[in-house]
Amino acid sequence: MRYIVDGYNVINASDIFKASTLEGRRDKLFEFINQNRPHGSFKNSITVVFDNKSKNPYDFCGHNKSHLGNIEIIFSDGVDLADDIIAQIVDESSNPYEITVVTNDKGIRRRTAPAGAKHESVESFLAKGFKQKNIKRASEVLSGDVKEEINEEFEKLWIKK
Repeated sequence: MRYIVDGYNVINASDIFKASTLEGRRDKLFEFINQNRPHGSFKNSITVVFDNKSKNPYDFCGHNKSHLGNIEIIFSDGVDLADDIIAQIVDESSNPYEITVVTNDKGIRRRTAPAGAKHESVESFLAKGFKQKNIKRASEVLSGDVKEEINEEFEKLWIKK
């Protein structure tokens, strides 16, 4: 499974990405993804796509690709929009049914749906990240003995012997 994230759509949808600079906001998104894995399994790849605001295509000589850990980061070339890059990735995929596009942008959804890409709202994507984080915290906090005691209590309440 591959996740393609409309980067600015996500960071503009939530206060958790507030920072004094745009770079800081992007960094908070990358930190959130790395720490919370809202895209699930380590087998799932993730690409975050941003618009380049420059209108000079020679600034990047095409769109710019880089990596931060397991996150692929793409900036559009200034002529094409992030929307165009996302649609291109889906259109050129040999298996677009394995792609989930994370955005609230209806235009991107309309452009990528005919190829078979799945869509996920920004809110759902963020909620999955928070859920993953809370699950990890609970498992780190509870010892084996405490977990067993809780299970025994539930058995008394739910299972009639």
